[in-house]
Amino acid sequence: MRLSYLMLLVIQGCASVPGPFVREGADYGRDARGVWVRGPWELIRPSAEVDEVIDQLCPAVMSLPDARGHDDGVEYCGLLYVGADGRYHASAPSRLAAKGQAGSSSTKSCVIPVRVSDTNGFRSIDADFHSHPWQGSSLTPGFDTATRYQRYSIRIQFDTTCHVLKLVPHVNEPVPAEVFERVGHTWQLLRVIPVWDKENGKIDPPFEVP
Repeated sequence: MRLSYLMLLVIQGCASVPGPFVREGADYGRDARGVWVRGPWELIRPSAEVDEVIDQLCPAVMSLPDARGHDDGVEYCGLLYVGADGRYHASAPSRLAAKGQAGSSSTKSCVIPVRVSDTNGFRSIDADFHSHPWQGSSLTPGFDTATRYQRYSIRIQFDTTCHVLKLVPHVNEPVPAEVFERVGHTWQLLRVIPVWDKENGKIDPPFEVP
């Protein structure tokens, strides 16, 4: 069974580790098929309820290096999937950005993983998640929300204050996309993206509310 570098350090009793982190090549990487991430991530408890996993994501990711770094920070991207045990799991997140992206910038991105590497196997990948390294940062219209960038049935995004948003893109369905925000332990509808705006992901007012 492969352990993350973080777990190896804990086992070895290394008291000088400043906090959790993920390592390229062990927890995430890039190959000919795209970006992969390792699962499950030890900082997230699996659950039969996906929302219980989602509620753990932001505090865990924000404990990682540079996650709160603003223009000098990074975005982290990962996956939510159903493991062989039938429970929801989170992968370790990747900090791989699009090639050629500037280090210090008011525009950040991370590459959404295309697969999860779990030695126990998995049943399905249901969602991707990513962080923004600023306070008060919402989904980015035309990138986070555009149909061509959606691979999974749910997208989760959060900022440094742990304001959590959920996009349900309804790709290839003739219905509007929906944006929800996490309020307490419930999801509240925040925006509706009309069918004719789904391709470009436009979320400017006025919004169509069902």
